[in-house]
Amino acid sequence: MASVWLQRMRSRNVSPNYHTYNTALAACLDGKLESTFIASKIATEMVEDATRELACGLKGIANYKSALPDTYTKFLGRELMKQLRENWRNGDIDMALAKTTTRVPLLKMVDFDKEIPPEALNSIQCDLPEDDENESSDQDYEFSLLAELHKDDHRTAMV
Repeated sequence: MASVWLQRMRSRNVSPNYHTYNTALAACLDGKLESTFIASKIATEMVEDATRELACGLKGIANYKSALPDTYTKFLGRELMKQLRENWRNGDIDMALAKTTTRVPLLKMVDFDKEIPPEALNSIQCDLPEDDENESSDQDYEFSLLAELHKDDHRTAMV
């Protein structure tokens, strides 16, 4: 359910912030192996968003827009790794497989640093910011059309 929530947000062009990621990761702390796989996928998405944020900058208030992992995120990552360890101790997954696949994104999230290597900067694509001037000119044009339409003192019906 947690990853579906994030997919719905992205389909509506809403970027998740660290509060959203923390909620989704906390929902995965139920002891199930499947939830750990989902948390690993969410951790991958969060690290990608945080890396993009560091490379391209943040536009807006950090508390609402930032995807950088905070201390609670790192705590959740450690708890999810403990959950994964319990899963391999119970025989749900092979330890070597868990360490090479599922645990890697969780470790990246826990060890996330606010510095990007220079070679990684070249591979990150930043979205170009929308042209606010062009958007306001479109709104001005639409307003002028509405003003022209309602110029008369009486109402006219257009068919």
